[in-house]
Amino acid sequence: MSEVLERYGIDVCGTEYGKQLGQGLFEFRLRHDSDEIIAKHTDSTPDGERDEAPIFLRVFCHAYGEKIVLLLAGYDKGEDPGERRQDKEIALARRRLAEFLARKRSS
Repeated sequence: MSEVLERYGIDVCGTEYGKQLGQGLFEFRLRHDSDEIIAKHTDSTPDGERDEAPIFLRVFCHAYGEKIVLLLAGYDKGEDPGERRQDKEIALARRRLAEFLARKRSS
């Protein structure tokens, strides 16, 4: 996750790894096994011990300024693929973002 977000930032939304959700929120998503991710996005060499199960990760983020990405909520979509869980996590991320921005405005 850090390799991809560090490299692309908010531009991750122009790749298979991101999607704009509106109101300052975007989704970071993974759908690959760990060796594929390492081979694509790092200078490291995969260890060859392939993990057969892909990683289905969803993390809901906000780009704060030019260099900060706030990680607001996330879950393993492979364990709970339902839309209800995703909607719950997005709502949680929106609440956390609103609370963060309110604290910033008041300080």
